[in-house]
Amino acid sequence: MTLKIVENLQKLGFTGNEAKIYAVLVGLKQARASEIAEGSGVPRPKIYRTLRGMEKKGYVRIIEGEPTLFCCVEPEELIFRIRTDFMLSLKETASELNALSPTTNGFSSESFPKLEVRV
Repeated sequence: MTLKIVENLQKLGFTGNEAKIYAVLVGLKQARASEIAEGSGVPRPKIYRTLRGMEKKGYVRIIEGEPTLFCCVEPEELIFRIRTDFMLSLKETASELNALSPTTNGFSSESFPKLEVRV
């Protein structure tokens, strides 16, 4: 795991601990919480809560059993999902901004061309 990967994942919306955990899981494929804590440097008490939150966000999958195992969503799938969500948010934001009346904030329509986002 490199600092650059952690920084880039944080730019995509991961917390610091999520980024470290995801990067370690990509290398391990699947692991127990103790292995993830050791590899990521995330304190063991925070591991389970962070992993459960990551599951809700769709970053990891939990394999219940004895022991419980955790595996990451494939990087390509994750990036596709993040990109799709981001583009949808951009499109919705552009639409909402275009719907605002330019006269209510003192700008003329010539000052700002209509925003368009292509997906």
